[in-house]
Amino acid sequence: MIPTHQPLTVKDLNQIGVAVTLVGFVGFTLTLWLLVWLGMDKEGRLRRSFKWLAIALVASYAIMLWGLTKA
Repeated sequence: MIPTHQPLTVKDLNQIGVAVTLVGFVGFTLTLWLLVWLGMDKEGRLRRSFKWLAIALVASYAIMLWGLTKA
């Protein structure tokens, strides 16, 4: 009989943490790039998308930090 439900080991949690950290890092990098290039208009005023990009930047940073704590 093959067990279908095995408890997660520390190695599994480390791998999950590394994967989440990489996803958060890629999201943070892309959002930061979009924030710089799309967040302001030619006169230097903030666009409407700036608020949502800033929220996405903070969220991806939080995801990256959460993954680092699990890795």
